[in-house]
Amino acid sequence: MSIVYETGKMSALLNTDAILDDCIAVSRSAMGEGKGESDADNKRIITNYRDTLDLYCVTARDDTDNSLVGLFGFGDLNQYPMCRRGWTPTSGTKKRSNSSLDSSASWMESMLDAIEAKSINLANVDAACAIYVHADYKGQLIGTTMMGKRATFQVARGITHAVSFMYETTDIKNWSATRTSAEEIGTDDDGNKVYLFDLSRLTI
Repeated sequence: MSIVYETGKMSALLNTDAILDDCIAVSRSAMGEGKGESDADNKRIITNYRDTLDLYCVTARDDTDNSLVGLFGFGDLNQYPMCRRGWTPTSGTKKRSNSSLDSSASWMESMLDAIEAKSINLANVDAACAIYVHADYKGQLIGTTMMGKRATFQVARGITHAVSFMYETTDIKNWSATRTSAEEIGTDDDGNKVYLFDLSRLTI
């Protein structure tokens, strides 16, 4: 058995309902039954990442049966509306169960200030989303490899840094803190640490 990775637009790699259902199965396995979002909400969120925000992803598949075992979504910071200066949630914004959106999103403004204080162009920063590894495949460095594939892809596009916040699971939050070049630059409204990474130090 070996794991096969592919990187590209979600619109190309997650282009059928069957693949989206595979993503939901992986997220459910990673999160644990009854935790996180409902399957319907997760599908809505990933579909929004794909169709509205036009994000990218790395997929990991077991070559024995081509089953999806890992997903790592990401996009340029300016692709996420909430990461733009002056953004506030609308009355129709649906929060994720673990999100830290509030009426002012002041923590986001502070994060953007901290990035720019390091003379980093916000246009050259990305952020991850929807990071999941199937429970049966943990301990095989699939998450680390997907992060490396994402870094290599983004550096080739001229993206220099990444920021990490609003974690899907406690495991992902703890894992982010240990990544090479991780630098704490603040916290969100839920007290989660926000980390900045130099993508050139994460490429593979």
